[in-house]
Amino acid sequence: MNLQTRSVPQPQSDARYDRTTIVLHWIVVVFVIGLYAAAIIWGELPRGTPMRKLLQALHISFGLLFIVVLAWRVYWRLFRRRKLPAASGTAAQRLAAAVVQNGLYVMLVAQAVIGVCWRIAQQEPLAFFWMFEFPEPQIFDKATKQLLGVAHEYLGHAIIIVAGVHALAGLYRHFVLKDGVMRRILPGASS
Repeated sequence: MNLQTRSVPQPQSDARYDRTTIVLHWIVVVFVIGLYAAAIIWGELPRGTPMRKLLQALHISFGLLFIVVLAWRVYWRLFRRRKLPAASGTAAQRLAAAVVQNGLYVMLVAQAVIGVCWRIAQQEPLAFFWMFEFPEPQIFDKATKQLLGVAHEYLGHAIIIVAGVHALAGLYRHFVLKDGVMRRILPGASS
């Protein structure tokens, strides 16, 4: 009786991202989910309620903090992180991964800029955890204010969708292809 064994692909590399890259990646994930969840929840609450106002204030404060983390993440990605060997897969798969990852960065930066501009356009305080407020220049008209609001909302939905695709691709590679790529970014994962 001849039994053929099916070979399981070996992890493509023992390389892992550096600790700072891993920590920043997961902090960004928590921020994106938390900021999105707060916006969805307050959208269901009646206007003017204390809980809605609290969620909006926290969204703004954590959004400002997110801008600092995102700036650090982008800087680290561009200038400091350890470069890893190219992931396995076809050229089309590697291109798709690069487009999604770089697209997420562009979307996150755009979302941060739009969010700050929208808050300024609303002529509402841009307060940071009730400690201090940033000046509110009067530079946006009503139409721009509405455009910024719509852009911020829809870009938020798009970020969640693209990040979801990114996460599903990582899970597919980890559980189906078993190529070791996801272990590069998991905290505490052994290679």
